[in-house]
Amino acid sequence: MGSKKFGLIIAAGILSLAACGQEEQPTADGGSEAAVAEKEKTEKEKTSAEAAEEKTEEEAVEESPPEAESGAASELLSNGDETSYVFNTAGEFSIFCEPHPVMQMTVLVEEGSEQTGKVAVDIADYAFGEKTITVAPGTTVTWTNQDQAQHNVAIK
Repeated sequence: MGSKKFGLIIAAGILSLAACGQEEQPTADGGSEAAVAEKEKTEKEKTSAEAAEEKTEEEAVEESPPEAESGAASELLSNGDETSYVFNTAGEFSIFCEPHPVMQMTVLVEEGSEQTGKVAVDIADYAFGEKTITVAPGTTVTWTNQDQAQHNVAIK
């Protein structure tokens, strides 16, 4: 029994030493096995990078906020959570908090408004940080809950 183990250990050692001393064998196209392996690794990395880039683009599309429309309501927001709506249509939007309907504000969407792009509004002390804001069409408004109580953003 002991001699079998010893024999296996010797055989493994010889194979290891033989592998260390081997020269690279050329492939059919004249390159080395190491070069082929490196090329395959580079192609896999490139494919992984391309997949990651595509995923980032998909996430950007998925993450665009919903369009503001009557009847829309966000989920309840805990402290530090945020929600957004994009206001594409000119008009007046009445905003309120469903659990606390006394919390109200107005978003006016008007062509030529100076506020464009992204506008931030805090929710604190059971109130929206602004009573009224005026934004240009295409503006995204993001509300961030600064209260310990949960709130949401609903559109009448």
